[in-house]
Amino acid sequence: MKLTQKIALNSSVQAARQVFLAIAGIVSVGVATRYLSVDQYGAILAALILLSLVSVATDFGISAMTARAMAREPENEIAIQSSAFWVWVAFTVPTALAILLISQIAYPGPGNATTRDAVLILMVTFPLTPFAGVANVRAVSDQRVWVMSVASIIARGLALIAIILAAALDLGPMGITAAFASGFVLEQAFGILFMRPKIEFSVGLHRARIWSLVAAAVPLGAVMVINGLYFRLDAFLISVLGSDRDLAVYGVAYKAFESLLVFPEFVMITLIPVLARLHFSEARFQELVQKAFTAMNILVLPVIGFSLLGRPAMVALAGPKYAGGGLVLGLIMCSVAIACIQGVFGNALVTQGRQGALLRVSVSVLIANALVNFAAIPRFGDRGAAGALLLTEALSLALTLGVYHRFAPLPRVHMPVRMLLALAALVAVAVACVAVSGSTVGMAVAVVAGLIAYASALVLLRALPAYVSEPIAGMLRSLRPGGRTA
Repeated sequence: MKLTQKIALNSSVQAARQVFLAIAGIVSVGVATRYLSVDQYGAILAALILLSLVSVATDFGISAMTARAMAREPENEIAIQSSAFWVWVAFTVPTALAILLISQIAYPGPGNATTRDAVLILMVTFPLTPFAGVANVRAVSDQRVWVMSVASIIARGLALIAIILAAALDLGPMGITAAFASGFVLEQAFGILFMRPKIEFSVGLHRARIWSLVAAAVPLGAVMVINGLYFRLDAFLISVLGSDRDLAVYGVAYKAFESLLVFPEFVMITLIPVLARLHFSEARFQELVQKAFTAMNILVLPVIGFSLLGRPAMVALAGPKYAGGGLVLGLIMCSVAIACIQGVFGNALVTQGRQGALLRVSVSVLIANALVNFAAIPRFGDRGAAGALLLTEALSLALTLGVYHRFAPLPRVHMPVRMLLALAALVAVAVACVAVSGSTVGMAVAVVAGLIAYASALVLLRALPAYVSEPIAGMLRSLRPGGRTA
């Protein structure tokens, strides 16, 4: 299979996964917010935020550096995988202990008992983390990320059923928490089962490689920890400085950020092994980054368009009591678009070992984000946090572009006028659909109709480059009966 076909396969299955996760997330949030009180949902959300805030340390750059090492030394893949496994174990254990300690300090007293209990339930994901990490890296190295996407779809589908049953059977906040946790555990278990990673459990066999992997991963790991703090610090500060309502509204809106921030992986995940074998100065490297940048622009423009429908989207997602979060959702969706563009250049820099430069960018952005949040949250609550996120995402993109431009020319924007016309078609159709019906069904129709209008406009305006349209068309032809060719 050619590289473009692998990219199309992995990207399309990941896109299908993300569409499914978005739909499942909408349903699960809708069920949880309508079943639980605002305070109960806020308590569970605080636990989820704490785990996501700290658990990024369980990876600490191991995945990216392991994938890079396997791309460069395919003959030593078992040794590399085994080394990565033990590095994951070394990072996972102290991270779990840190989460337990922070939960006791940040959420003390009987009023926060629900949050502390939810943390304990959600931590059932930790034992499988090293095995799942190796399985994921194996999928990246083999360019079979679509397998992990299938595993994720199955797991999250079962978790959605569990959430609905927990609400129907009136199992309370802990039942909902357990249902959320089941999705994470099953996703790990299915990924391990489907990929069956080979691991040698003797530490002595790979001691030198383990230390070399740690040394390579630490700079990127520091970037990931800082980014993890950055992406969750706002919600954590809301839980401390704001109200339960602010946290609940911001948490529902932030689902858009979590769901859509994986867009960079759609485009970059298959390119990472290829870019790792090239250099900034090579024309092939610059060509691939240009293609990735264009594909990312095509993916994120609809996100900007749908940000105008923040209020009806919040009502459709969580019910009328969350209608006031429309502006919060709109600001967060615009932040997503900027973050996805930044992800293209960030991943490209990582493949060239420029983690140190990214670390400096991340530290600067984290400091700026913390300062703005400390000033904005007490005065503006959830809207202040959303505004801070948008400002610092713009700063992150600007700084990352500056770093990338030191090593390679920046890619150009592909057919900007035609792209904006396609975006205008999406907005016009989506707004019209919402105006006709403001219900949940109307919002769903607006999303589908808007995307159809956007795709149709891209085709009619001939705004899709051949390297995007041809692999997709070829894959679709191969899926038809008799469509495969030798």
